[in-house]
Amino acid sequence: MQAQLSRSIPTWVPQTIELVVGRGRIRHSQVFESPRSARWDVIVELQDGTEVLAWVDTDHQTPQGVEAVVLQAMHDAGLA
Repeated sequence: MQAQLSRSIPTWVPQTIELVVGRGRIRHSQVFESPRSARWDVIVELQDGTEVLAWVDTDHQTPQGVEAVVLQAMHDAGLA
């Protein structure tokens, strides 16, 4: 998987995303800090071209929080 990160995003974030989504399912991912808030915007493109979008607010910026938010986004997209 190729991951692009903003400088302020910890390196454990893409690792957590890989664990949640599954390394083999991810074609590309991006995580960046929203310019107007401390929120993290997550875009994951799956191998089949499907994109999953998630927004991680400051109170969820932990490994468990990122996992929960990405799982919810996958569920909302009908992928989990």
